[in-house]
Amino acid sequence: MRELLRDPVYLRYWLAVVVSFLGDAMTRITLIYLTAQLTGSPAMIAVVVFAQLLPQGALGAFAGPLIDRLPKRAVLVTADLTRALVVGSMIFFTESVWALLVLILLSGVGTAFFETARIAAVPTIVAGKSLPTAIALFQSTYQTLQLAGPALGGLLLTFAGTGLVLAIDAATFVVSALLLGSLGVLRHVPSATGEREPYWRSLAAGVRGVLAIPSLRFVFVALIPATAVFGLFTTNFNAELLTVFDLPAAAYGFAQACLAVGSVLGALLGPALIRRYRAPATLLVVAIALFGVSLVLLAPTQWLWGHVGIAAVLPWCLIAGLFTSLYQVPAANTLLGDLPEDLRGRGVGLLNTATYGLTLAGVAIGGVLAAGIGVAASVVVAGAALVLVTGLLLPYARVTRQTEEPV
Repeated sequence: MRELLRDPVYLRYWLAVVVSFLGDAMTRITLIYLTAQLTGSPAMIAVVVFAQLLPQGALGAFAGPLIDRLPKRAVLVTADLTRALVVGSMIFFTESVWALLVLILLSGVGTAFFETARIAAVPTIVAGKSLPTAIALFQSTYQTLQLAGPALGGLLLTFAGTGLVLAIDAATFVVSALLLGSLGVLRHVPSATGEREPYWRSLAAGVRGVLAIPSLRFVFVALIPATAVFGLFTTNFNAELLTVFDLPAAAYGFAQACLAVGSVLGALLGPALIRRYRAPATLLVVAIALFGVSLVLLAPTQWLWGHVGIAAVLPWCLIAGLFTSLYQVPAANTLLGDLPEDLRGRGVGLLNTATYGLTLAGVAIGGVLAAGIGVAASVVVAGAALVLVTGLLLPYARVTRQTEEPV
């Protein structure tokens, strides 16, 4: 990892990701907290989370063919500057949840193109260095920012208000655009061999190419229940903290930070487990099952909350974060290890559409279940169902071809 950070090209790329994701992490909880204060409705919180995810779910696959044929630097810089303008505009609409929803959707369109281009650019940025090491550095950095961002966002909400948080996020997009714009290695237009394929034919060829690989097919199947339940958890986790436990801004930020600490631990633990057991498909299924178990643990946490308060909530957040992150490690290891380079843009886009689409389905189901049977009950039921589904998947994991090199 030190070798990568000594590389000025990778260092600028990494710093761009750091500043941008830190601002995003603060803004994400700010918008959810603001929605809770404006409406007090778990269903409206679900709508906000839905709006944050919808563009990547709807546009990811369609962005892939364009990313494969446009200069990635131009895509990244344009997406950053567009998001800076949109997030800056949110400062003037903090009293209107509906105006914020429109701006959240517009920001998400930029994110859909940015994320596809950013991930597809990693092999070019890394050049001859270790791709798995670069991905591991990014994953641990991302999870660390999920720790710092919510805690900092909660403190800023308490002492400075929403306007400053949104202004900081807008500024981080500008800084990211400047850093990425300095990367000459990303300015070239991808070369085409022979006549360029029509857009729709290129999109279809990418889908067929990705799904033709057995290990990738299994990952997609395993991620269907896991990602849907993750979407439900994302919605109802926030609703549980804000409307059931009724945490104030600072405590809400620290609960989010505990979730992020667990996620960091999961990101660090995952590669070591893959190296030891050499069975990422089996590890994927087991980790998904443990994620389900962590959700079931909300039931005793709910009881303990009445006796010891937040001391019961923070450990549960830590455990949930650990297993939320852990199952993503073997999934990423297989996807990035087995995805051919010529399909990377379309493969990343397809993955984004599948995962975000399923997350959106979980968000929608989570809002309905929370209104029908209660926030905590919906989380516990979803966790129990996930454990049952993984029992059906485990025999197939043992016969799926494994990827040897950990990410």
